[in-house]
Amino acid sequence: MSTPDLKDKSKLTRLELITLIAAATVTITLVSTCSPLYPFNPWDDANCFFTLGRGIKHGLVPYRDLYEQKGPLLYFIYTLVAFISEKSFIGAWIIECLTASLFAIYSWKIIKLFTEPSAYMLFLMPVFLGITYSNGMFNFGGNAEEICFPLITAALYFGLRSIVQRDGLPRNSEALICGLITGILFWIKFTFIGFIVGFCIYIIIISIRKKDFKRLFGLIWRFFAGFIIVSLPVLAYFLAFNSLSYLWESYFYNKLFYINTVEPQGIMRIPVLKNIIITVVSLGIVSVKYPHFPVQLLFTLLSMFFIDKKYRKKVLLLFSVSLVLATIFAFLSSAVIYYYGYILSYCFGLGLIPFIVLMKKAATVLKERSKLIKPLSAVALTAVYALTIFLCKNMYLFLKPRQFLPQYRIADTIKKTPDAKVLTYDFMDSGFYTAAEILPQNRYYCYNNIADIFPDIREEQDRLIDEGYFDYVITTYFSDFDSENYELIQEESGTFVDFTGEPILEDYRLYKRVN
Repeated sequence: MSTPDLKDKSKLTRLELITLIAAATVTITLVSTCSPLYPFNPWDDANCFFTLGRGIKHGLVPYRDLYEQKGPLLYFIYTLVAFISEKSFIGAWIIECLTASLFAIYSWKIIKLFTEPSAYMLFLMPVFLGITYSNGMFNFGGNAEEICFPLITAALYFGLRSIVQRDGLPRNSEALICGLITGILFWIKFTFIGFIVGFCIYIIIISIRKKDFKRLFGLIWRFFAGFIIVSLPVLAYFLAFNSLSYLWESYFYNKLFYINTVEPQGIMRIPVLKNIIITVVSLGIVSVKYPHFPVQLLFTLLSMFFIDKKYRKKVLLLFSVSLVLATIFAFLSSAVIYYYGYILSYCFGLGLIPFIVLMKKAATVLKERSKLIKPLSAVALTAVYALTIFLCKNMYLFLKPRQFLPQYRIADTIKKTPDAKVLTYDFMDSGFYTAAEILPQNRYYCYNNIADIFPDIREEQDRLIDEGYFDYVITTYFSDFDSENYELIQEESGTFVDFTGEPILEDYRLYKRVN
């Protein structure tokens, strides 16, 4: 028998809701290059997603017609972006504002489960959002991690609320929602489901302790029902286009059997130990590259000591199991990709709990001066927020014209040829297709990080180049491109600040087919 719900302490007031949405929207607008305040998002990952989305809008099928490796649901999301505008990332900016608002709302609701923050403490949230969204792991905006960690925050809230208000097990409706969230995560990037796996283990442990197997069964089937609700339309789409084999090959098989083909040495040959070592090393490198990350993680861990003792054991169980598995899943790849750790931002709202508790104690001790403390705190937090925005690595593109970017200068040349066939050779799609307002005309339309071990990509590109199939070929300065069918007609360069925060001078070369 389930325990009746206690009073919901996490309900938001209208002021809180408006403030959180406004803070999230302003933050995203100031730091994301998808926003109207920036000329363009130059990040290759986001442009690959957008090119797929634009292609789907025009009848192309992902994987079959345009090769990529992320999950199909991510491309369907970018199809919505393309329907809003094919010439800009404004649709992605709208989605970012929605997901950031979701993250802010559920982070604050988690905080309210364990504390009773005063209204002026809401000033902590813009700073929190500024730190979370202005760091290098966010990169230029529009990444899969950014879309997904707010969903995990919502799932975390359901788990924590079940501990505070019930008996530690979520409601049936919440199990269904978590199933829906799992389906979304799985079909965007399946390594994102680590938290959900941990959450499920927590639920199984609690159910066994309570010997409540009937409720466990009810939660399980509702969870899988939610997962199936998301999965069926995805599978039906590929079935309708007779492309299930392409989905399997590109999203599952190649990622599992090509990307991780480096032969491990020594103790790294032990699968479990290998994953632990990669995770620890990855976290260490990420912590060095992004100092905010270990700080946010530290305060999140410290929050466990500020939670009421009657909830602490279950909260620790849920938090620790899910965080460990979320981390291991995030770094399943053999390579260390710095921004992979960004998915762990889902739990960082907990890190504000120590600050709120200490602020309340300070206000009690300095009660006579509280009228002065509140405005001073607000001013100080506003200044810190402004600093986080100012230090965002994307500021070098803020309010710049589109011609500031080499993509648009090269696009001006490409547009002189109607219906031009273009290939970005030996590097990923950095927005040249979108800037030139064209779609790729071949499946392997750009370099992919699997290209060095999956020969089909280079073989097809080289064959088409030898045939003179493309009107233009775009390369970087470091490419050894050499073909008697093409002549160099334009060189452009521009500054690019990558996800490590390092400025790079990128040089591009445009080759035109010799008639």
